[in-house]
Amino acid sequence: MLLQIASILLSICATVFADNAVLNSAETEDYERNMNQSLLWAPYRSNCYFGIRPRFVNENPMMMGLMWFDSSSAEGVSQLRHFVDTGDKLDKYGYELYDPRLGGREVIIDSANNLNLTIHFAKSRNGENWGFRVSGRPLDSSKSKVPSLVMYFSQNGEKGHLNQDLTKRQDNHHTNLKGFSPELGNYDIHIGDISGNYYSRGPALAQDADSSKTSHISFTVPGDQVWKARDIFQSMLGESVQQLLSSGNKMHPLSLPSALIVRNINNFPSGNFHFIQKTFDLDQPFEFDVIYNKKGSQQRIKSSDELSTLISWTVSELEVRFNNKFDIEDLKLKVFAQETLANLMGGIGYFYGTQMVDRETELDEEHFEKIELNRAGEEGPLQLFSSVPSRAFFPRGFYWDEGFHLLQMMEYDCDLVLEILQSWFDLIEEETGWVARELILGNEARSKVPQEFQIQNPNIANPPTLLLCFSELLTRASDLQQSAYGSTEEFSTVAGSQTDELLRRPELLTSFAKKVYPNLLKHYTWWTDSQRGFTEEYMEILGDSLHPEEAFRWVGRTFTHCLPSGLDDYPRSQPPDVAELHLDALAWAGVMTRSMKQIAKVLDMSEEYEKFAQIEQNIVENLDTIHWSEEDHCYYDVTIDDDSDEMREFVRHEGYVSLMPFALKLEPKNSNKLQWFVELMADEGRLFGDYGILSLSRKDEYFETGEVYWRGPVWINMNYLFLDSLAYYFEDGGDAQDTKTVEKARQLYHDLRKNLISNMHRVWAEDGYVYENYNHNTGKGSGVQHFTGWSALIVNILGRLPESL
Repeated sequence: MLLQIASILLSICATVFADNAVLNSAETEDYERNMNQSLLWAPYRSNCYFGIRPRFVNENPMMMGLMWFDSSSAEGVSQLRHFVDTGDKLDKYGYELYDPRLGGREVIIDSANNLNLTIHFAKSRNGENWGFRVSGRPLDSSKSKVPSLVMYFSQNGEKGHLNQDLTKRQDNHHTNLKGFSPELGNYDIHIGDISGNYYSRGPALAQDADSSKTSHISFTVPGDQVWKARDIFQSMLGESVQQLLSSGNKMHPLSLPSALIVRNINNFPSGNFHFIQKTFDLDQPFEFDVIYNKKGSQQRIKSSDELSTLISWTVSELEVRFNNKFDIEDLKLKVFAQETLANLMGGIGYFYGTQMVDRETELDEEHFEKIELNRAGEEGPLQLFSSVPSRAFFPRGFYWDEGFHLLQMMEYDCDLVLEILQSWFDLIEEETGWVARELILGNEARSKVPQEFQIQNPNIANPPTLLLCFSELLTRASDLQQSAYGSTEEFSTVAGSQTDELLRRPELLTSFAKKVYPNLLKHYTWWTDSQRGFTEEYMEILGDSLHPEEAFRWVGRTFTHCLPSGLDDYPRSQPPDVAELHLDALAWAGVMTRSMKQIAKVLDMSEEYEKFAQIEQNIVENLDTIHWSEEDHCYYDVTIDDDSDEMREFVRHEGYVSLMPFALKLEPKNSNKLQWFVELMADEGRLFGDYGILSLSRKDEYFETGEVYWRGPVWINMNYLFLDSLAYYFEDGGDAQDTKTVEKARQLYHDLRKNLISNMHRVWAEDGYVYENYNHNTGKGSGVQHFTGWSALIVNILGRLPESL
């Protein structure tokens, strides 16, 4: 459970970490080296159906991608699959098993092209080498489709090279490349067929326009243009077809697949970019391998047989790891959870490039019109290692989503979580403390984002979920050291692939905390300063009971939306006013402060600890002083109404915002307000539904109006917090709570958990996808399809939260 640290645990936490604080530099370097090596290679191009690149290799990376189309019709090439796109209308795409340290299995069902593709990706135990196997078969053997698969490989950077390896056998079924990168060293890539027949039903149109052979061409593409491989292929193919048509030769009807073979008709000289195309006849299934080996490596993958062994081991190890981490007895639910977690982790990407930032435009805090950020400059380059909310719609880093992603990943691999946290914390600006709410790095990432959302502004914040996540890491490490010091019961012992070292060796985590603390402090200062509200008029109303420095608002809201809050169209004060104060902004400031307090405690920084403890207390008091309506027994946003005798006006909307103090565990355990949270969540006339807790009360005037985004639908990230908080407050019987409230909370927990699991599994079983949110009336998935970002928290609900309280 999040942040369940009793005062006694806090008091001993610093001692435990201090006792282990003497670092053996060799051991630390060994840990970091193993971590970097195990995570060097993976399908880190999240926006591609399948695309590989290395992590932290920015100047001279080797980039790979896979594309395919149906070459039995001229229209097929216009439907070339490359970037993940819901417009492709695939029946299924995604990982069934996956871990970036090991590899996994991705399945793609493409009915339009009559193709079932399965891609196994596996790495050597030390992570240096890798291979993937593409297996294809028809979905319907009676349909005459001709799949053409196109791979591209590019050794980017002026100091690298990638050439055909003429020292090895080259024939119709084997292609060999050899490359060099200053960061990667010398390497070779082998592409070899295992089974299947190339398409040869029609006569070839030319020596290099023959679908019965592997096609391989090489030329130069600038590194920053490699992501346009689809456009480059289609353009070259169009020129090739035009030349064939203009030659006057009559084309046989069965020769169209040969016409759709890419050719180098412009005689471009060989370069670092390679297209390799294979066109198969679906009279039988086909398989081919791609194997990458670093020269001189001790764990080379020498053959397809060795890759087969490695794939089998990887699949088995993935099963073992999942079973060790999650206890799910129902086989159908287990498969659902495995795939959901696999797709969350399969969305982990490595991004490098510049971002667009507008530091000049001042936000309109008088008229609250739509913000036009049109004074952007290109800044960077920056790098980010992060998961993404959706590979199709949001293949980039989102600040407030990522904290939820990591809460799920933490159950599987704490070390991986720290790597991602570190990447985000490294982006905190040294001078300002700002980090963008969306990290859209480079042209490839920007190509997936509408122009109006590409530009970031340093005045706009988001909920600080990353600090909540880091605090949880510290909690777990200290908890483990107290309850089972030195225990390795939950850790994998496979050589070269250990996880959760941080929980066994808290000195590593402490060292990291010391390193990032100055940046986190700057970030905390930026966040609280930039979002601090105006309290002069409230001081006149509330007097000395108000702590003026601990009141907040979301800067950058407009008349209709409050995008910085993350709850975009959730109703706020109408009309907007510069003096309004937002309950959820205050609650998130409380979480941020509590996290900073805990980090200071662990690092034995007593003055800092006392400072944050006082701020946290002020925030908790302000929740009641500013935002609590005793009349309604509910928390609300507030604003100033000059025409009212009381001046302070509660913005009365019952929903996710009013539940924030409970969801984020800011309410004391012995609070008499807990009963009202339970009453509100359990009320079927307001928030409780058959598919989860609704985002806005059914009785609200804005319910199901406008976009109906955060005005009714069920969101899994918030429902996870509600369940987790119910367990936090009531699992031990409730502290000073009456019996009726405790029993109602337990029943609410049971029903809510059951409803969430049954509905999400039902929708997934019907169409194979997890969604951004779920319709509150029907339970159907809504919003973005294949949203295995924070919706993947259903895995925690299934495998970690107790079945009942």
